[in-house]
Amino acid sequence: MKALKVLTATLISLGSVLVSLPAKAEMAPQTVIDGVYVGIQHIHGYKATPKLVWGVAIGRRGGCGPILGSQYCKRNHTVYITAQDIRMAYQHGDAALAYIIGHEYAHAMQIAYGFQPRVTPISELQADCLAGVYLGLIPNIVFDKRDILEIATLAHRIGDYQWGHRHHHGTPEQRVRAVVLGMKGAVNGNRTRACQVRRV
Repeated sequence: MKALKVLTATLISLGSVLVSLPAKAEMAPQTVIDGVYVGIQHIHGYKATPKLVWGVAIGRRGGCGPILGSQYCKRNHTVYITAQDIRMAYQHGDAALAYIIGHEYAHAMQIAYGFQPRVTPISELQADCLAGVYLGLIPNIVFDKRDILEIATLAHRIGDYQWGHRHHHGTPEQRVRAVVLGMKGAVNGNRTRACQVRRV
């Protein structure tokens, strides 16, 4: 637990510095999307894998109405990744795009496996955690320190303080902690158990 706090604090402090640095993309979006999406499907045995549509324009209609950002739509079991979010991710690096894909895929798995089906800040943080697990378990892909920083700085950037708002996804610090917890779960063998929400 202490190591997680230290790592999270370090990532958060570095995040404010690295977010302003230009990132050189290591892989093109198509390569990242193909590698990540194929890689994470094996984790649940290819069951309930949603369709993936990427490069979507903001405002285009999807199965759940106008697409205002990357999302999972339960109605047509489709993950949409917007062109705007791809551009934002690449301000951090290609691993940041992998994180967005993992997060939206996690929403599909939350519903399919009953992890946390209601949309709340807790379900959003759990999706961050699951994204960390999924990315950490992709076979033949290793995320190095720079990749982890790319993921953490994007998680920090997209956090918010809009408590009580229906689109609140968690604070910047909470989002970094959640994805780091998931990546640790992939390494230490806890896998998706690391992201379980305990009811009291």
